[in-house]
Amino acid sequence: MADRGEPDGTAVMALNQTLGRGRAGHSWISPPGKNLALSVILRPRVAPREAPLLGLAVAVAVAETVERRGVPRAELKWPNDVLVKGKKIAGILSEASVGSDTVEYVIIGIGLNVNTVENDFPPELRSSVTSLLTATGRQSNLEEVARELLTTLRHLYDRIHREGCGFVLTLWDSRWAHRGVVLVHEGSSGIAHGIDADGSLLLRDSQGSFRRIASGDVDPAA
Repeated sequence: MADRGEPDGTAVMALNQTLGRGRAGHSWISPPGKNLALSVILRPRVAPREAPLLGLAVAVAVAETVERRGVPRAELKWPNDVLVKGKKIAGILSEASVGSDTVEYVIIGIGLNVNTVENDFPPELRSSVTSLLTATGRQSNLEEVARELLTTLRHLYDRIHREGCGFVLTLWDSRWAHRGVVLVHEGSSGIAHGIDADGSLLLRDSQGSFRRIASGDVDPAA
């Protein structure tokens, strides 16, 4: 649809996913009819180096939506997970078509656990995931959640076009769950220091040097 020229803001929601996909080829498990599985086409007026910040903006929008649905506090894990009490409630996957100096489009995929319960997930995941139902004790209408999320995202997206992307980093950082925490990336560790202007993660090692991480799994040290 993006390649065919469908307009900025086009959204597609699936009630049933057969090939749910996360980052780095991971699968995304979503029982039919229980969770929000949504993709949005964006055609942002931003520089290619700023395209990754759109994923951070969507994470903020999801966190704000979750809180409006009754969750007291939602936090963020770099680069694109939304956490409630340390458990994953949502994941975001961004894929872009970028030229030398323009962003043709960015497709933002959002998976938000809405009406799932613990037994809907494989045993190995149950201790690390949650849902709106689990967090609030209330069922939610998927279409209502989708509309609320898209409205919140539109406000942030319009603000990006008015002001630029700088404010996104401030909003994201205010929800970051791991600032100052020792994180592990590809076998080496460092203290989570901050987020660079292009959305990359900055880790400080024991010698005080910084590593800039653009992608990959980064988790708290055991």
